[in-house]
Amino acid sequence: MTKLKRSITCTLAFAMALAAAAGCSNGNEPDNNAETASAPKNESASKLKLLGPTKANKFVKFDDREQYPVWQEVDKMFDGAGLDLEYELVPNEQYDVVIKTRMASGSSLPDIVNLSALDDTTVLNLAKQGVILDLNPLIEKYSNGNIKKLYNEQFPFAKKTTTSPDGKLFWLSDLHKKTYEGDKPAPVALTMLIRKDWLEKLNLSVPATAEAYRNALLAMREGDANGNGEKDEVLVYNPGNFAGAIAQWFGLGTGVTAVDVENKKIVSPWYQDGIKDYFRYMQQLVKDGLIDTSLISARQELVQQKIADNKVISLSDYNLEMWLEPTIRGGGEYLPLMPLKAVDGIKPAAQLEDPYLVWQKYAITKDAKDVEAAIKFFDIVYSEKYADLLYWGIEGQTYTYENGAKVFIDNGTEEDKAKSKLAPGGLIYGGGIFPRIQFANLESELTNVPKHKADQQLAIMEYKPYYVNMNHKYLAIPDDKQLETKTKIMNNLSTYSMELATKLALGQKSLDDWDQYMKELKELGLDQLIEIEQQLHDRYNEIE
Repeated sequence: MTKLKRSITCTLAFAMALAAAAGCSNGNEPDNNAETASAPKNESASKLKLLGPTKANKFVKFDDREQYPVWQEVDKMFDGAGLDLEYELVPNEQYDVVIKTRMASGSSLPDIVNLSALDDTTVLNLAKQGVILDLNPLIEKYSNGNIKKLYNEQFPFAKKTTTSPDGKLFWLSDLHKKTYEGDKPAPVALTMLIRKDWLEKLNLSVPATAEAYRNALLAMREGDANGNGEKDEVLVYNPGNFAGAIAQWFGLGTGVTAVDVENKKIVSPWYQDGIKDYFRYMQQLVKDGLIDTSLISARQELVQQKIADNKVISLSDYNLEMWLEPTIRGGGEYLPLMPLKAVDGIKPAAQLEDPYLVWQKYAITKDAKDVEAAIKFFDIVYSEKYADLLYWGIEGQTYTYENGAKVFIDNGTEEDKAKSKLAPGGLIYGGGIFPRIQFANLESELTNVPKHKADQQLAIMEYKPYYVNMNHKYLAIPDDKQLETKTKIMNNLSTYSMELATKLALGQKSLDDWDQYMKELKELGLDQLIEIEQQLHDRYNEIE
């Protein structure tokens, strides 16, 4: 809650800074914390400066890129296009402040900049002031066709979330497509995980309903599943934001508002049939002592410590995760659950991560000295060859083929890859200063997970109903009026919704006062928000 308020305050302050950009002086020079790195090129090459955050990787470092075969291949592509790239790198933890200051100054800007730390409102304001350029006419004039081909043929959904209402394009994005058996979309799930080894240890059945799930949690705690002599086995769950998979068992969306993709409709959990039953169920889990309330909205490192201490019976995470088990002292194994029936008459929903993702913002600034060269850069990035090197690397070194599908070669840990220099490009340079273009496949992921996780994944792909975990991916960019109204609504509404849901789940507020809560939600603009987002979703579905 406090963090959210600080975020809005910063946004307002930044908007004021934009309006007074001519008077700013502290952003006219590159940040002292930034690191400049460049490789010598021939004198006739077109020079481009790129600004972005450094990747936080302990072993595989961007500074060592020249030693990696995959970088050498990418570098040949830039060199062949006559591009001389210079990098202004800022530590990731400092990037938010640096980019706000630099862009607000409106001067001494790089040619290409990663604006992902800024929200759509701020970036569109930069566009209005001419600080960043409309890319459409530049693409039409200078592109070799790669950008349009990738956006139009491989990622047509990306245009829907990056095109302004007046048809302009101010940034290009990271793009991700995951398929199975050739071209079948392959969403993965965010689901409730439960300790498989503890179920087996206590001879408990895999829960098939929400009530059976609760009983299994109780049985594990009463049966001292972790064997330490204490009743300290807990559920880690945040009931306040509807993004945990239990909320979907009650047919609820994944946020204050959510996109029902199948029915092309914006919904709110507050208006859905299962909402009161959800809070009654949460209250029971709290009364049972099963939810560790100290971990609601806790920092991830505190949650991770509880997992490492072998005390977490269940939590919400990706169904194909393989990063939790190695951290458990003494060992352990998590089983992903299918959506569990919670209420008669309501079919539980799944929560899916869309197989087609759009994120991050990369823009060309008004200070770009050679916009043709900047478009050449993006033509390389938005090529299938670059995408292949970034995600998969080099055939025979970092990936191979099994049954016609690419699968990664196990080159060990990141430390091992740093020593052998056998790593895909994304581990070295993707996601910070360079866009990530990814053609992934599910086959490669399924080769690295146990059968019970693979089976759940294949089943969840066909499951309906479902909600997505990234609602913005199905909303078009708002116009000025929609943007202004939505910005005014979101802070107070989101804060109130989070506080109300948490207090209802903890039993600190009574369901008897429901009508008053609905009145307050409406006064804070819930209905307006639903209306605006329905308009944005309708326009999203209309964009070709």
